[in-house]
Amino acid sequence: MLTRLERTAMKKVNAKAPGKLFIAGEYAVVEPEQPSVIVAIDRFISVTVFPVSTDFGTLHSKVLSDQPLKWTRSEKGLTFAEPAENTAIVKAAIDVAETYLTELGKPLSYYDMLIESEMVNEEGIKYGLGSSGAVTVAVIEALLNAYSVSVSDLSLYKLASLAHLSLNSNGSFGDLAAASFTGWIAYTRFNQKSLLPHLKKLSIKELIARPWDQLSIEPLLPPESLSLLVGWTGTPASTESLVSQSKSSGHDSAYSSFLEASKACVSRLIKALKAQDSKGIMREISLNRELLLEMAEKKSIEVETPLLHRLCKVAGDHFASAKTSGAGGGDCGIALVPKQFDSSLLTTDWEAEGIVPLDITVYKK
Repeated sequence: MLTRLERTAMKKVNAKAPGKLFIAGEYAVVEPEQPSVIVAIDRFISVTVFPVSTDFGTLHSKVLSDQPLKWTRSEKGLTFAEPAENTAIVKAAIDVAETYLTELGKPLSYYDMLIESEMVNEEGIKYGLGSSGAVTVAVIEALLNAYSVSVSDLSLYKLASLAHLSLNSNGSFGDLAAASFTGWIAYTRFNQKSLLPHLKKLSIKELIARPWDQLSIEPLLPPESLSLLVGWTGTPASTESLVSQSKSSGHDSAYSSFLEASKACVSRLIKALKAQDSKGIMREISLNRELLLEMAEKKSIEVETPLLHRLCKVAGDHFASAKTSGAGGGDCGIALVPKQFDSSLLTTDWEAEGIVPLDITVYKK
């Protein structure tokens, strides 16, 4: 008689997904037809799946809990035996992956899952590198691989997006795009309003097969003559909270002007990246910073903290173009510096200001 493991042919697998940094287009990217530039970076969330023969599974993650979390399945999907904090994203990713596998005719088994993160420091504080997106992509990819199912980068992004949509996310989903495609990408978010009516009508298989209105993810070549430096200011930012504040008063004239200017700026940046025009790239990075600061002032939100301001000022003193990366309000800033200059002088001056240079490079699978 065949065991459950033999029937399902589930296998032990490991999958990893990278974090991300926004280069340009933050805030605006959550709106329709707004381009952005994002990079995947070499800090990873790693997910290992171990098939088991028990009638329950366990989730192991030091980031989520000191103890293994026991789980079973119900009509509502994965259910934890005990209340567990901060597991919503992992649960949503598992539910989407398992629903998709069921639609493909794969009988589900139980398994243990180990989640490991390189996106926190020794004290467990997040660096703000898109860990939520990376864990979503890594969990889904690991489960699909465990059942010998492979999907395209685009389908992986769509599956991860469906997981976040199930949690009513108002983010850009740019971290999902970077984790799925890796490298440098030009990214425009899908039109959520046009997708929502289909979510309850179509299967996941049908949803990821259909085109998503306005979605665009285009790989870009890295700028050959510029180095990307990353500095961490030690203050984690809440992306969704800051984005909500930026949109709180609706599309007033100032916000509409910001969107129009950001779209033009980032479009020129993408064109400059394709042309390997380093001066054009640096010019648009500096302009994008100015646009974000103007928007923040008019919306009364703090995108550039005093320490992020110093990060940009020091970078400018070393012939670099710099700005906040992502929501701002803390976390990371980036600098693009011509390779003919000694970037170690810049990072040394960052450290003197209390800014932590992160040893990060762009990751391309």
